[in-house]
Amino acid sequence: DEVMDLETIAVCFPKLNHLSLSYDLRDGLLQHVLRGSSLLENVVVLKLGSTVINDLFAQWIGGLLERCPSLKRLIIHGFVSETKSRDECATLARFTSSIVSLMRRFMHVDVLFDFQ
Repeated sequence: DEVMDLETIAVCFPKLNHLSLSYDLRDGLLQHVLRGSSLLENVVVLKLGSTVINDLFAQWIGGLLERCPSLKRLIIHGFVSETKSRDECATLARFTSSIVSLMRRFMHVDVLFDFQ
């Protein structure tokens, strides 16, 4: 599997206005993916998905929001298992709190959730 960083996407596709990415990061790769400082200036719709809901997913979303100054709509999709342990519930609660905090900073962005 090859990991594409945001700097490469921003430089190679400067006119990109819709971006859909799937999160599959392990510890240590988050900084690599978010490296650089180029903005995705024309992205107005950002669709982010994951099969795992965790703290790194929330950090990844935050990093992407910071790089998309023209963003109008954010769609977050993923999978939440029906059976949850105490730890899974705590992780989901932290993720929710992180997203609420991000949305306070990015009030101009319309956020949609699509979880199964």
